[in-house]
Amino acid sequence: MSTAISHRRGLAYVLISAVCFSLAGVLIKVIPWNPISINGARCIFAIIPMYLYLRATGRRFHVNKQIIGGAVLDFAMLETFVIANKLTTAANAIVLQFTEPIWVILLAWIIFRSRPRRSAVVASFVVIAGIACFFYDSLNAGGMLGNILAIVSGVAYAGVFLLKESPECDFECAAILGFAACFVAGIPFYPQETLFTPEILVTIVVLGVVQLGFAYFFLSKGLDVVSPVTASLTSTIEPLLNPILVAIVVGETIGPISIFGAVLVVGAATAYNVYAARTG
Repeated sequence: MSTAISHRRGLAYVLISAVCFSLAGVLIKVIPWNPISINGARCIFAIIPMYLYLRATGRRFHVNKQIIGGAVLDFAMLETFVIANKLTTAANAIVLQFTEPIWVILLAWIIFRSRPRRSAVVASFVVIAGIACFFYDSLNAGGMLGNILAIVSGVAYAGVFLLKESPECDFECAAILGFAACFVAGIPFYPQETLFTPEILVTIVVLGVVQLGFAYFFLSKGLDVVSPVTASLTSTIEPLLNPILVAIVVGETIGPISIFGAVLVVGAATAYNVYAARTG
């Protein structure tokens, strides 16, 4: 397979991952539970596709220091974002978490001495500006702690994109361990839930298997081919798809500033990928 075809396939995997991640907004609206309960419950089902893929590739679940570190990043990214949504507006949480392309660039530079391209830095700032425009009407000062946790989630998310750069850190093992930790963290909250309708239970399973499990699977496949910076910029369609899907299903409207922001994000990510493909 040529490098160009392999690169395009990697981008497709990352895009599919972003689509899976973006289902959260629509699906979580169906479940009248505490967000930590939802996150913990879905994570137990997210383990299934991760473990099956691990076994299908001839590997066994194992733990080392690097995998524990990766699991901490997975856990931190998922839990801090859930809590941030409770302490600040959803728009603030999404915009601040998706500063992650900048954190990917900075962490790759600091940890792996990978000097970023100027085009990647420019694209990252345009993407963040676009996301801010998309959620312009909903942004406010919010709760300071919630805003800080959303930024922490963005840093942890950047770390997840960099996991494959560490040869001793098995991406799938780290994800499984991180999901298990999220399930355990939800134990104090499960007894508080009283509604267990078939609709809720099916939605929890779909959230776990598809929205989280498949998302991590395709992200892993994509990161085998494309760089963390390219993957992080490509994945920024996720925060746009999330409210767009809600708008389609629930009937919410999207204003002109939001549409302009969406064009900025998609345009910047596309332009960067085309430029990167041409310049190698």
